Amino acid sequence: MRKRGSLASVAAIVTISTLTACAGSIEGTVYGTDGAPPVRVTGHQVFLLSMSDEIAAALKSICPANAATWAEQSRSERARLEQLAAAYADSAREELAIRRGGRRWTSLVREMNIYRDSAARMDGRQPTIPGDLIEKLATNRVSTDDGGRYEFSKLAPGQYLVVTDLQNEFRWIPVQVSRAKRTADITPRASQASCDVARQL
Repeated sequence: MRKRGSLASVAAIVTISTLTACAGSIEGTVYGTDGAPPVRVTGHQVFLLSMSDEIAAALKSICPANAATWAEQSRSERARLEQLAAAYADSAREELAIRRGGRRWTSLVREMNIYRDSAARMDGRQPTIPGDLIEKLATNRVSTDDGGRYEFSKLAPGQYLVVTDLQNEFRWIPVQVSRAKRTADITPRASQASCDVARQL
């Protein structure tokens, strides 16, 4: 019985050693600008997502498949909403000539403002992947130290996404991890926008 116990202990140690030997890591620095010298971002959260079909599907569900087509559809929808707002404004003016403050006039003004607000939101920019979804999908997160550095250690070999918020937008870097240390510095120029990354997955 002791022999079996000893063999089991040896096997466990060998397994742990093998897993540790197979592990890699990702480290780098987060820079808030691309200028010289770039500004290091300290105390900033960096998220790690492992690449999988499920994560790819979750990210793609938010992003348009074709950016050019989506931009044209957005422009067209904005024009439609502006036309509706203008039509309600004309009706409100006609109603105002009869009696101001009536129920119909109040309703027309409310509808006009709703369409104007909706048109203003259709600014042609691609949607962004929300932070709460990134937090939900992340397998790990760290904060940058006083030098703007971060590190994810003991990673199984595979494809990962390193994500952080720069200039009010999440920026992404795909990283292939093997049994070594990978460096991935994050700057606005050296990283990709959310939907650009999602479409490549």
